[in-house]
Order: sequence, then C-alpha cells, then structure tokens
Amino acid sequence: MQIKGVEALLDGDDDFGAELAASLDPDSWVWLPGVDYAAGWRAARRTADELNGLLGLCGVERATLRAIADTDAQGGPVVRLEGVAEGWLSLEELLCLAAHARRAGA
Repeated sequence: MQIKGVEALLDGDDDFGAELAASLDPDSWVWLPGVDYAAGWRAARRTADELNGLLGLCGVERATLRAIADTDAQGGPVVRLEGVAEGWLSLEELLCLAAHARRAGA
C-alpha cells in the first residue's frame, strides 16, 4: 500500500551500517554461505520506510517508535518495531481508533 506523502516523511536515514550493527546478534545465528542477506534486508527496508512514513503521518515521532529492517537466519526480510513507552502508547491509541472505526463501519 502506497500512501501519498510518505516519501516526503522519509528522513533519508541510509545509515545501513549502524542500523544493521544495532540489530545484529552474532550469537543468535550464523551467516549461511550462499544466502543473499542483503536482498532480504532491502525488502525489509522498503517496508520499514513505508511503516515509518505512516507512523509519521499519524503523528508518532520516529524518536519514540520506529520500524527497523532486519533479516532472519535464512535471509528473509524481517521488520522490527522498537520504541520507548511514549511511542508504544501512541501506537496503542492508533490501534484503538482503528478498531473503533472498523467496528463502527461493520
């Protein structure tokens, strides 16, 4: 799903190394020969960028909650959400509003 204006909210955070290093846990899995981890990360990054844009459109500050691209042990794309309590409470509020709107429309 592509939302108009999402691209404008992307902050250009292309710090691949820092984001990857922050999420890398070498004890959790070993790199398998022949697995294209970069392709999985790129797919996850596109999704994380879109989600971060949507969160921004909803007023959630990236400093409080953000999606982070990652891969699993087989190189598949994974998107994690990380945040502080304020960000999670904002997401909770948004989910409650969405649930209420869905019930009202049903």
